[in-house]
Amino acid sequence: MTEDLNWELVVVGGGPAGMTAAIYGARYGLKTLLLESKVLGGAQATSPGIENYPGYTFIVGLDLANKMKEQVKKSGAIIKEITEVKSIEREGNDGDFLLETRRGVYRAKAIIIATGGGHKHLDVPGEEKLTGRGVSYCATCDGPLFRGKTVAVVGGGNTAVTEALYLSEVVSKVYLIHRRDELRAEKVVQDYVFNSSVEIIWDTIVKEIRGDDLVNELLLHNVKTREERILTVDGAFIALGSSPESSLAKSIGVETNKRGEILVSAKQATNISGVFAAGDVVESMKQIAVAVGHGAIAADSAYSYIRKKQRGPIGYA
Repeated sequence: MTEDLNWELVVVGGGPAGMTAAIYGARYGLKTLLLESKVLGGAQATSPGIENYPGYTFIVGLDLANKMKEQVKKSGAIIKEITEVKSIEREGNDGDFLLETRRGVYRAKAIIIATGGGHKHLDVPGEEKLTGRGVSYCATCDGPLFRGKTVAVVGGGNTAVTEALYLSEVVSKVYLIHRRDELRAEKVVQDYVFNSSVEIIWDTIVKEIRGDDLVNELLLHNVKTREERILTVDGAFIALGSSPESSLAKSIGVETNKRGEILVSAKQATNISGVFAAGDVVESMKQIAVAVGHGAIAADSAYSYIRKKQRGPIGYA
């Protein structure tokens, strides 16, 4: 069967923003394709527990991602996973977009960039060498491999604290290493960790991750006393948040801020006509609820853009 390469709306990225955009696009009657370089879910799929998404007092991130995926399928949008967009070009100044993938070149009237963000790294000696050999960026993915062992989580935001709490139920000992003297996580999450077995190491950064074949120790530096010490661990989970995956958008002239986050209007429109953006890749609060809202607005704006080109003004954009 020949691959259908012609679409009205193509959504690039399968996290909460992208999936919501695909749902709304399909419900508006647009011929909608969702492309994801890996599998649907985004960063939420790696969360051990989500407690601030309306409708759920608690839900495992992967479970929420799977529920969203099922809704995308029911909406009529077509999903292509393991399909990375290698490049985007445009026909003329205001023509269709051409998205190159391993499956072929897809054509779209409008696109929504919802590529999210990649894990931030410590950029210290030993990190790259020992990634996958004790260094991890996903507690729910790799936590069970450390049962009965000692691990450290690096970070002080919601992700770091949540992962430390999850790991405390899986491993024998968890250290939470934070460079400041107070956490950045929400108060309710902080209350949990302060009443847990997690040991917090304040005012401290990791200078080096050591080990021959596997992680066995961290070189720590206290930013106040300037003292250094060795912490013996079997694993190091880096939870510093994410950096926006905006290189694809920038390649077609989409404007970003100094952090690489895409700049959008209240309608999720970028500076390039027909290109909209949503979720963690844009300049905004990094939360699932926010990403979902972005996705809905972006799809509405894309619908209005497409129909306006076809038959004149319509919709709310």
